[in-house]
Amino acid sequence: MKNALQGERAWAHLVEIVVNANTTAYFTSSPETVTHNGRTYAPIPVIIGPIETQATGQLPTMTVDVWNFQGQAFQFAKDNDLSMNDVTVRVVNLSLTTSGAEDSIKLQILGSAFTDEVGRFTLGYDFNYDAEGPIRVYTRSAFPSIPFNFRQFAIL
Repeated sequence: MKNALQGERAWAHLVEIVVNANTTAYFTSSPETVTHNGRTYAPIPVIIGPIETQATGQLPTMTVDVWNFQGQAFQFAKDNDLSMNDVTVRVVNLSLTTSGAEDSIKLQILGSAFTDEVGRFTLGYDFNYDAEGPIRVYTRSAFPSIPFNFRQFAIL
């Protein structure tokens, strides 16, 4: 989709973080304030990492690195308890912000780590698709309708 759109201005990421039930924070990777679909996004120094998948079958994850100037990112995360909050990351062309042509992904904050200069948020999905449960045992007492010679026709 990015290659199909033309424009002289750069692409930018728009990040929407659900802070609580009543508040959503809007940030952009652009150095200027961006208005998109009636919402104003504040500029912050941020790097959006690629979506990472692993050969082990785990669900994909993404990292978001923000500048932790004087501990502001850490304080924001600490004050608002962002664990498991929804985050929507959009990529838009700044010259076509009213066209509706965009790409987005919605993930949740799985974890964070902070240093003096950088805060890293790990985004992903909050569910596990590995199913485990009890092993079914088919006996005549549990299933009286099973015929007597059922073992000859089924693999148990």
